[in-house]
Amino acid sequence: MTGVHEAAGRVIAGRYRLLRRLGAGGRGRVWQAYDQNLACEVALKEIVLPPDIPEQEVSARITRARGEAQHAARLRNHPHVVTVYDILEADGLPWIVMEFVPGAMDLDAVVRERGPLPPADVARIGLAVLDALQEGHRLGILHRDVKPANVLLTGPGPQPSHSTEGGQVLLIDYGISLEPSSGEARLTATADFLGTPGFMAPERAHCEVPTPACDLFSLGATLYFALEGAGPFDRDSAVTTLSAVLFEFPTLPRRATALTPVLLGLLAKDPAQRMDGDEATRRLASIAQPRPSPSHPPVIPLKPSRRYRPVRSRRAPRSRPRRPSSCRRPSRKRRPARPRDCRRPSRRSQPGRPWNRRRTKVTRPGRGPARRGPDTDGPGSLRGWWRWRWPRWAAASTWHSPAPRVLNWP
Repeated sequence: MTGVHEAAGRVIAGRYRLLRRLGAGGRGRVWQAYDQNLACEVALKEIVLPPDIPEQEVSARITRARGEAQHAARLRNHPHVVTVYDILEADGLPWIVMEFVPGAMDLDAVVRERGPLPPADVARIGLAVLDALQEGHRLGILHRDVKPANVLLTGPGPQPSHSTEGGQVLLIDYGISLEPSSGEARLTATADFLGTPGFMAPERAHCEVPTPACDLFSLGATLYFALEGAGPFDRDSAVTTLSAVLFEFPTLPRRATALTPVLLGLLAKDPAQRMDGDEATRRLASIAQPRPSPSHPPVIPLKPSRRYRPVRSRRAPRSRPRRPSSCRRPSRKRRPARPRDCRRPSRRSQPGRPWNRRRTKVTRPGRGPARRGPDTDGPGSLRGWWRWRWPRWAAASTWHSPAPRVLNWP
């Protein structure tokens, strides 16, 4: 294949003009291209073949590229999967025409450039990728290569901030995906594994039949990398990394709080004990939901006071008919009022009664009030002792005696 600068400007299939290279991997390159027929920008994936590759491997890679395009095309309507438009051939090799996402960066580049992500952003990324995986599992498609380099992040505006708040999360690269129900042969490689050892499920390393639980293990390792900045089984070489995947438990994350049970549940060695997709979705959703900031506390509606309580509207008239007169309860007749001359007089209208007489204060001329003694109502009087011990409101009552009472207050 020609160099990067020589390939830029090349027209593929008489329609797509290459503009610049977006990324490269071990088995292909991704280009930004211009569709001359539709006057829009697209992404083209080129299949790269080494010069000394055997003929059998060439046919396997071409078959793998066609399967990638077919599997991704079945998920084209999903919001978290990059859309595949077409597949074509140029110089005997397939090219995949895909959606171009401007300003996108993969999760691996974002973490290495800006550091680990907050737990809420990691949970939102996990929800998006898990939604795409579950849709593929429902159609019988296994991705088998979930890793940070295959997750694209975009910002909400023209200047991408690579935050999941308002941006897009896209799952890409169905190059080694598999549809077991179709009867297609499992793709294997002669010299190395198909996939990344640090994000590969243990049962895949044991060459067992792949299941949807393999994608869930890879998702747990991807979220662990986004949260900690390193994979759960990262070692010095690929062999030691694969050995750690098979026989060692992942290191407990230091920055995770509520995400710790989710990550450990997805990274279980036994597929039967691994957390399923529904449980992971429920737990990630509880972490990803936004919480109210302390500066704006939640407003609690208060119950209106009795004075300003709104007036209830009157009831609507009865819709059912009234009972017949024979079934009605007899109404209570009101007693007729007495004539005015036969009514009992009130106490206020009787000024001569003792309870209406005015209490007076008796004093001796020239010497002030009379002294208290046994003949008065003071504390030394047997007749009025209870007036000084009871409350004043009880002691001030005088209607118990018909004789006038004279109180000598000091």
